[in-house]
Amino acid sequence: MGRALRFLRWVLLLVLVALVVWFGGLGPYGFAPGGYLWGEVREPPADWSFTDAIPEIQLETRLFGLPYSVTIWVMSQGGRLFLGAIECDRVWVDQVKADPEIRLRVDGRVYEMRAEISTDRALGAALAPVLLHKYLGIAVDSANWIPGENTGCVFRVRPRA
Repeated sequence: MGRALRFLRWVLLLVLVALVVWFGGLGPYGFAPGGYLWGEVREPPADWSFTDAIPEIQLETRLFGLPYSVTIWVMSQGGRLFLGAIECDRVWVDQVKADPEIRLRVDGRVYEMRAEISTDRALGAALAPVLLHKYLGIAVDSANWIPGENTGCVFRVRPRA
């Protein structure tokens, strides 16, 4: 009985530590997802062009009703904010499609936003050179990125209504 009780205590301790790490805002880091995004909640700025100098931001969505956060790419064009995914089969993409209410953390500040997937070919064509330059260092005048047909997808981010 003593061994079983000690084992149960260790299991409970490990579960408690895992919950603290998950909900304590430890992450996301690199490719490892995290939980709740901590930070000062602010009103969204009118112009998101400052994100041109920021390679990655953190996005929080919900997975099985729990906070789920990942590190993602971000682009701006004309002061508007866009999220890009090279592959549309990512967990976060499915979660944002199911529930567009998201939270973004940019330089320690948290913004409560809404993300809408875009299948607009003109938008994809306009953002493709931005993505290629920012993340691959390739300067081009035009490129052919067709959201929904290529493997990648784009989300337009707006303030919550």
